[in-house]
Amino acid sequence: MTLMKSCLMHCSTLALVLLTATSYAQEERWYQVELLIFSHESGATAEQWEPLPALSYPKNGRFLIHPELVKSRAGAHGGISNVDELGLQTIRPEPENPAADIPQQGTPGAESAAPVTPTPFIALPQRTAEFYGKAAYMQRSGNYKTLFHETWVQPVADENTAIPLVIDRSGDSGEWPRLQGTVKLHIARYLHIDTNLWLNTQGQYLPGQWRMPAPPLGPLSLIIEEPEPETPYYVSRNDNAPLQNTGIDGELLPEETGPVYPWRHAVLLQQKRRMRSKEVHYIDHPLIGVVIKFMPLDEEQLQEMADAEFSDGPA
Repeated sequence: MTLMKSCLMHCSTLALVLLTATSYAQEERWYQVELLIFSHESGATAEQWEPLPALSYPKNGRFLIHPELVKSRAGAHGGISNVDELGLQTIRPEPENPAADIPQQGTPGAESAAPVTPTPFIALPQRTAEFYGKAAYMQRSGNYKTLFHETWVQPVADENTAIPLVIDRSGDSGEWPRLQGTVKLHIARYLHIDTNLWLNTQGQYLPGQWRMPAPPLGPLSLIIEEPEPETPYYVSRNDNAPLQNTGIDGELLPEETGPVYPWRHAVLLQQKRRMRSKEVHYIDHPLIGVVIKFMPLDEEQLQEMADAEFSDGPA
């Protein structure tokens, strides 16, 4: 089985678990979402920003699933790859007894149940993006820089059950990108977006050499399960001297230092906005721009998307 087929099999299983009943799909409101986040590159502004903004990620969050990224990670690390319903990929070593890892037979006939909805939160190809041409034009102008631009489908939940979408993968890289944070999409009478985004900057608008403390890195979107590393060998020259970390051959190992925040300041965009479907909504800010559009999907459209997705799945 190829890695891509393995990924598609996982997505198929996930969709069957979450969305197998037609009545359940009918109760939820599904949308195709397009979200574009960009920075203004026109230079410093006269705005006064909060020196120490309260920056944090929520306790729970989810990621968009990028099939090519899932595939490349699995290929790079080997082993068995699994992506859960929140977009968290886990790669674990191959079992010594491969037969022990074969899933047990499920309920007879369950495999033949046709999904009635596509797998939610899978990043769609760029050709499906309505803003693609506009975003390219803005970038070419030199006045704007695209920081995030994705399209996906999802059911939109109420505020209490909606899970924020993490828009960066800084927890995996250990580095601070220019844009960090989350967006939360939910529905009551109207659609809503809650932004918890911050732009890391060089702080040209700040006086002197002051720098803010490093903001948090995002949650992990990739977990690699590996055997426990070999315990380092510790030696000291006398009973009172501090222990030193050395390798197996006694060579002194360098002290580990954490990643260094390469920016000077971060500017927070924290807003709540009410929206209507089928309309383009823009959240303005001196440094950050957010453009979003919700397109409602009916039962027929969902079925067509599900058929297109799973017709390319495992035979």
